[in-house]
Amino acid sequence: MGVVATSQGKVTSEVLVGRVAALAPKLIERRAKGALQRRLPDETIADLVATTALRACMPARFGGHELPFGTHTDVAMELARTCGSTGWVAGIIGSHNWWLGKYQIESQHEVWGDNPDALVAAAFASNPGSKAVPTDGGYIVTGEWMWCSGIDHCGWCSLMTPVPQPSGPPDLVMVLLKRGDYTVKDVWFVPGMKATGSNNVVANEVFVPKHRVTRVAELNNKASPGQKLNDSWIYKLPMLDVFGYSVAGPTLGCARGALDGFIASMTGRTALDTSKVTDHPTLQARVSESSAEIDAAQALYDTDMAFLRVVAQANRDLSQADITRIKRNCSYVSTLAKRAAMRLIEAMGAGGVSDSNPVQIAFADTLAGAAHRALNWDVNGPAYGKVLFGAASSADAELLRRQAAAAKAITH
Repeated sequence: MGVVATSQGKVTSEVLVGRVAALAPKLIERRAKGALQRRLPDETIADLVATTALRACMPARFGGHELPFGTHTDVAMELARTCGSTGWVAGIIGSHNWWLGKYQIESQHEVWGDNPDALVAAAFASNPGSKAVPTDGGYIVTGEWMWCSGIDHCGWCSLMTPVPQPSGPPDLVMVLLKRGDYTVKDVWFVPGMKATGSNNVVANEVFVPKHRVTRVAELNNKASPGQKLNDSWIYKLPMLDVFGYSVAGPTLGCARGALDGFIASMTGRTALDTSKVTDHPTLQARVSESSAEIDAAQALYDTDMAFLRVVAQANRDLSQADITRIKRNCSYVSTLAKRAAMRLIEAMGAGGVSDSNPVQIAFADTLAGAAHRALNWDVNGPAYGKVLFGAASSADAELLRRQAAAAKAITH
């Protein structure tokens, strides 16, 4: 799957995927509990931490495996095959353990110095009025941020925050807050990804020291502050421009779970005329096409992971065309996942809409995962179409878009 690499000869992507795959029976047993609580069960988080899979892309100096970007998504994809919510949270938190390696050095020591299993949540979207105002020694942070997956289990939270400027658009920074500096607003009532606990975070005039604030422009650059500490090629990819695969991976895993459940459900089943439903050519064609879409999405994912690895190892910058194509591919992976899952659920009959049906659970999780903006085809598909027609765009287009949106929010 995807990345296969060693970390100082100790752990590979395949080892970590194998460890989380072994959790499948427990995850199945806890699915209903997680959906009812609207957050992952504490024991599931404990199991994930015990596998060390959340440390996949974390810097080795702090106890991480320092495996390439994409290892954490391999892990998330496998988990989502059984439980979409678990895969989603693992992909999200796993990505934070990667890009925290690009943060200010002192903040990395503060988070991981005494606890290599420290979990960091994050949110990129905020309500109008959210901001960080410079003050002596740091910033005063106020606002509300949305969709902070896994927040209940994390001791830290990093928030993308606009810093108003005297003129022009605001600067964007990632502020790192300790638990206790913010409150969690319970808003996550959804039909899919029910147990991700993707609630809102509220901060009210919280002082954040300067060392816990990193500019997004620096995180989206291979020469980030963290490069002085973690100089591996692993930490040279731009955060904003590749993050989407952290959610595309588990979304694809959900679709694969739908396929697994569909095959298991139909095997041995008979129709009203007592014929085996698996002998029906229409059903055979349906499952074949869905499997082809899943395989095609996997191939697209694997190709991009390999490409990103080559670019980072060669110390190259991603071009504007590269970035736009990766975003297109990321969105198309989720588009194919949705199509595959939809085709299967359509053939399930009335039993297919039951909340306890594994195919329905996986289908709902697939749709919920694909709703993430990073996976939105209406946004990312046309952007690459413009490139194909020769339109020019900045390699910093994503950062500029977010700055423009922040500027509009501040003025309102």
